[in-house]
Amino acid sequence: MGARKAFQEHPDPNERERWLSLPFTGIDGLPTEGQAWVNEGLLTATVVSGTTTRVAIEMVVRALRSRTQPTERTLIDLSSYPSLDRLSEIGAQRRAK
Repeated sequence: MGARKAFQEHPDPNERERWLSLPFTGIDGLPTEGQAWVNEGLLTATVVSGTTTRVAIEMVVRALRSRTQPTERTLIDLSSYPSLDRLSEIGAQRRAK
């Protein structure tokens, strides 16, 4: 949103419109921010990451029970908002214009 805001304030209207016509994506997939900005048309998509609390607690419990060190890296699930299928549809619609 910071990049989008910077382009919204560009003094040259032609340049401003050119930049704002590009798709903007975000990494804050919270319903009240990233997803809301997608719904408002300010972003094309955003990344939604699951909460890490559940994963962290499970790792601690497993480590305590097994008396082993947790792995150095743990991956969490991410998803796109809107879905990748919907993004493909949006892209096809834009290319058809």
